[in-house]
Amino acid sequence: MRAKTYNIRTAGQANIPVLGLGTWQSTGQDCIDVVSQGLQMGYEHIDTAQAYSNECEVGQGIKQSGVARDKFFLTTKIFPDDLKFQPEKLVAAAKRSLENLDTDYVDLLLLHWPDDRVPLSETIPALCELQKQGLTRHIGVSNFNIAHLIEAEKYADVPIVVNQVEFHPFIKQNTLQAFLNTHHILLEAYSPLARGDVFDNEIMKHIADKHGITPAQVSLAWILSDKNRVAIPKTSNPKHLQSNLEAINIQLSADELEQIGRLARSDGRKIEHPDYTPKWDD
Repeated sequence: MRAKTYNIRTAGQANIPVLGLGTWQSTGQDCIDVVSQGLQMGYEHIDTAQAYSNECEVGQGIKQSGVARDKFFLTTKIFPDDLKFQPEKLVAAAKRSLENLDTDYVDLLLLHWPDDRVPLSETIPALCELQKQGLTRHIGVSNFNIAHLIEAEKYADVPIVVNQVEFHPFIKQNTLQAFLNTHHILLEAYSPLARGDVFDNEIMKHIADKHGITPAQVSLAWILSDKNRVAIPKTSNPKHLQSNLEAINIQLSADELEQIGRLARSDGRKIEHPDYTPKWDD
């Protein structure tokens, strides 16, 4: 029987389930199966991207699950390579994603990266127009620093509801988080398990043992303890699918949250980024 999470975050009139299923590096039948299993299990948020080259598989997984389209939140992202010449390319790219996903709309469409070769003065209005046309219910960005967010907001006439960035206990995002909170933009955490590093950290293991849970659940519970954050862990293991979902209901003490918060360091990033990566905010 399909469980219900009921937990949502609200920003710019968008109600976003707090914990989603990331699909980065999920391919082929494994991707189809994990999306189908996740939806049947109770996940209400699926995240993909054109750059993942798996939108078709995600769409097949959705169909295989038998879960109605209006019962879950679907996000995809468009990479700057699609945007280098004119805004019309953004429209064409969005329509291509919808075709791949076999859906009439996505709930959230993100610009995958800022790229100074691609003027936000052109792409942000085009992104807003996609929302007005009903191809996406909401818009957002990914991997934007504060300077890019300020510029994006100048050209947006609908709310930017999400900035999807790398976030886990070992990365400093305090300055960005404060800005997002002030501007009513949710921080959506990708790589919330630090590519597995949470399993090797003694503090994370100690807290996990104390609660009889896993370090992955500790990391997710810590992220979700802030009502301005959403997490999208990726896994293809059905047991991990379930345990990640259960992290929604885990409560950590104030002292435990503080201990985890002290793990952040300046070299904590785990993801390789393109040459045009922006200068990160400390």
